[in-house]
Amino acid sequence: WVEKMLNETNRLSELVQEWLDLTQLEVASNRVLKYETIQLYDLVQSVWQTLEPIANKKDVSLTYHGDHNLTIDADRSRLIQVFLNLLDNAIKHNPPQKEILVHVLPHNSSKTSPLKQVKIDVIDSGLGFNASDLPYIFQRLYRGDKSRMREQQNTALSSSDGSGLGLAIVEQIIQAHGGAISAKNHPEIGGAWLEIILPMNKN
Repeated sequence: WVEKMLNETNRLSELVQEWLDLTQLEVASNRVLKYETIQLYDLVQSVWQTLEPIANKKDVSLTYHGDHNLTIDADRSRLIQVFLNLLDNAIKHNPPQKEILVHVLPHNSSKTSPLKQVKIDVIDSGLGFNASDLPYIFQRLYRGDKSRMREQQNTALSSSDGSGLGLAIVEQIIQAHGGAISAKNHPEIGGAWLEIILPMNKN
């Protein structure tokens, strides 16, 4: 009973911290960011190493496509937070012995725009998002996604639904950097597809 109470207390503490984090990002915007030059490949690999013990239990692998030397100006700790959330979600919903794809490539929103951007795609091999949930994926406390939840229930690694704040925080971090994030299902693989657009240099 004490152990259950401790777990619940820790969960509530994390929820409060996530809510405070989200509020801080909304109020302060990019003023809370500490910019530095970051090599995206190294950052993604560092995050994957943190999550590798979880991924290994399902024999899930990560495949990275893109320039390993591509760099952007961003807040390292905040981007780590973004990829921890996205890759952790991808691992949870990925079938065993399947891969998670991360595609990174330069991107320009328009031919006339001088702004250099990078596009980052995180794609899993799961069942994808429920179409009715897609408009609400980034809303705080939203925990729909029934198709992905059904997939989890078929594995021994099922976990709680989470706080419902993870993707809301991810969106706020991306927006604070002057970027954008969208959620869809990949037309060929069928899994969940998170697409991030970020400026390569600080505005």
